[in-house]
Amino acid sequence: MYGLIDPRTKQIFYIGKGTKNRVFEHEKESLVSPDSEKLKTIADIKDARLEVEKIIINSNLTEEEAFAAEASLINAFNYVSDAGLTNIVAGHHSAEALLVDEYARINGAIELEEKDIRHRILVIKINRLYKRGMDEKVLYDAVRGVWRASKEKVKTVEYVFGVYNSLIVAVYKPSEWFACKEAKNRLPRQDIVLTSKTENRLFFVDERYEQGFSLDENESFYIGKSIAGLKLNQSAQNPITYLYPLEKDKIHI
Repeated sequence: MYGLIDPRTKQIFYIGKGTKNRVFEHEKESLVSPDSEKLKTIADIKDARLEVEKIIINSNLTEEEAFAAEASLINAFNYVSDAGLTNIVAGHHSAEALLVDEYARINGAIELEEKDIRHRILVIKINRLYKRGMDEKVLYDAVRGVWRASKEKVKTVEYVFGVYNSLIVAVYKPSEWFACKEAKNRLPRQDIVLTSKTENRLFFVDERYEQGFSLDENESFYIGKSIAGLKLNQSAQNPITYLYPLEKDKIHI
């Protein structure tokens, strides 16, 4: 287990694990193609005619121990917003560091059961987009798009869940869905660049939310609960999945 230190700031900017000479390989990679924040930082240090400082944080670990140590350190550093780590991922099979009350809120949340699902729901994982204390409008824009989905299928959706670590942190009732190319002036974020791959992706608007209405009875029921106990097919590659009520329990609104 090792750390790379920027000599200009004396801060660790990368935490890694590896055997043999892995700690020295990053500098060689930066000479070929500095296409990541880690390699760009190394290239900048070299351009300043300085050397990357290296520390061995721990040694003689098993692979399992190394994965756990790496993930724990990255989580701790990432919790400090100005730590400046350039690691792309949080660590092997790792969730981010949480305040005690956040951990309690997520792990102590009431779990939804299949019988509780009374509407056609689109579940959207926003683990990478969610930030502590984020503005309500920013959360809304994070949940509402843009997503790769079938327009015909999403039109049947009654509610959308924004889910962070299995906790339902936002619930919206879409009033309309748009393809990006059809409503460029209404995109959730103006920094979205439309390409042939993204122009047909979808986003929604919730007019009741935008008009300042309070949560309806169903939104109030779902918000703050956990979906951890539901059997959902949420692969890492696709942040969205659909959740439908049992046919016998289905209601129409």
